[in-house]
Amino acid sequence: MSKTFVVVGAGLPGIAASLALANAGREVVLIDSAPEIGGLLRSYEVDGFAFDYGTHFANRTGIADLDELLFGSIEGEWLEFPVLRAGNVWNGTINSISDNPDLNSLGPERHDRCLAELLAAPGWRGQREPDNAREFLTAEYGPALVAGFFDPVLKKFTGRFPESLHHRANLLFNLKRFAVLDASATRELKCSERFDGRVAYHHRDHFEGHRPCLYPSRGGIGRWIEQLERKLRSAGVRILTGARIERIVTSDGKVTELTVDGSSLPIVTLLWSVAPAIFSRMAGIELPSVRPAIRSTVLAGIECNRPFQSDCHYLTVFDPDFAAFRVTLYQNFRSNSDRRFGATIEFMVDPDEVRARDWPKLAEAELLRMGLINSDTKVLTRHEKIVVNGFPVLTNESVAALASQSSGVQRYSNVRLLGRAAGEGWFLDGLIRSAHEIALETAR
Repeated sequence: MSKTFVVVGAGLPGIAASLALANAGREVVLIDSAPEIGGLLRSYEVDGFAFDYGTHFANRTGIADLDELLFGSIEGEWLEFPVLRAGNVWNGTINSISDNPDLNSLGPERHDRCLAELLAAPGWRGQREPDNAREFLTAEYGPALVAGFFDPVLKKFTGRFPESLHHRANLLFNLKRFAVLDASATRELKCSERFDGRVAYHHRDHFEGHRPCLYPSRGGIGRWIEQLERKLRSAGVRILTGARIERIVTSDGKVTELTVDGSSLPIVTLLWSVAPAIFSRMAGIELPSVRPAIRSTVLAGIECNRPFQSDCHYLTVFDPDFAAFRVTLYQNFRSNSDRRFGATIEFMVDPDEVRARDWPKLAEAELLRMGLINSDTKVLTRHEKIVVNGFPVLTNESVAALASQSSGVQRYSNVRLLGRAAGEGWFLDGLIRSAHEIALETAR
C-alpha cells in the first residue's frame, strides 16, 4: 500500500483537514472510533422528527477556499440567519433579546454594587498566569459578580467552583460580558477598550459584528454531516469508522505506520485530532497519568402540541434554580410546514448522576416554570439521550496534562495536532480554520 496522509478523529476539524488534503491531490484516510463521522454534530429521529445532539449551527469561516469545501455545491440546502436569536434565563426571567446576562435583573442595589466593582476592577496584570479562575475573575469583574454570578453558574455548568478551574474556563461558555445600566450608557462604555470586553449590548441587534449562521433546510444539523461525508467520498477520502487503532510504529523521530483493526497503514503525515493521551499510550510515551475531568450530557427531547412561548432559537439557562443548561426550540429556525413543535433540553451532570432523574419529566416541569409552555400544553412524546463523555471540565490539572501530552506528541516531526487536541482555541469555527491551515501546510 502506498503511503498516505492519515487523519485521526472525524469531528469537523478532522473533516475540514481531510477535504483540504484531498483537494490538494493527497491520498487521505480518515479514521474514527465512532460508528459515524461528525462527533456530536449529528441528529437522530423520533417519530419522524429530527432532534440534534445539542444546539448546533454552521458558520461561514470567511476563508473562501474553506467555505467552498464546507458549503460549496450544497448552498441550496441551507436556511441562513443573519443573526441568531439567542436568549438566556437568569434570576427567574427570560431575556429574549440577548444571550448575555443583564445585571438590571438583580435590582438597583445589587446592580449598582456589581457595576461599581466591574468598572473599578483593574483586570489581570500579573507577570504570571492566574492560579485559578477565581483569582482571574475577581481581578476582571470584582468579588460581587464572582459571588453572585460566576460561583453559582460555573458550579452548575462544571460541577466545580472557580478555585478548582483553569483561569480561562469561563470562555468555554462565552461568559465574558454583562448588560448594565441602559442602552445609551452601554454604547458610551463600549467606546472604552477597558470596558468593551466586560460590558454587553442590551439587544443583539445593537451589535454589528454578527456572522451569518446556516442550518439545513430539511431535517437536523446531521444532514450537513451527511453532505460532508458524500463530499469526502467523492474526493477519494477513505473513511474508516468504528475503527480501533491498536499500535503506533515510530522510527527516527517519525510515525511510520498505524495498525488499525489488524491491518498495517503506512503514512507520510499523521494529523491527530483526538485526545493526545491516546497517542502517547499507543506510542509508548511515558507521561504522568491524569484522569480527565468530564461532565456527561443528558439530552431530553420533547414534542408538544402547540408552539413554545419564545421566538428565541435557543436559551442558555444560567439560573441555578433550574437544572437545565440549554433549551433549543426547533420551531424558530426550521421550516415548520408540518406544525410540529419539538425542543431539546440539555443537562450537564457528573457521570454518576445520569440515571438519577427522569430527565424528560424534569425538562417538561422546567419548561413550565420558565413559561415556555403552559399548563394547557400537551406533551406528545418524551425521550432522552445520554452522552457519557459530553463536556470537558477545564481544571488546572487537565490543562497541564493536555499540554504535557501535546508536547510528547509533537516530538514526532510528521505528526500535527488538530482541534482541541492541540490545547489551543476555544470555539469550533476557530478550530476548523486552524485545521484547514495546518492541512494546507502539510500538503505542500
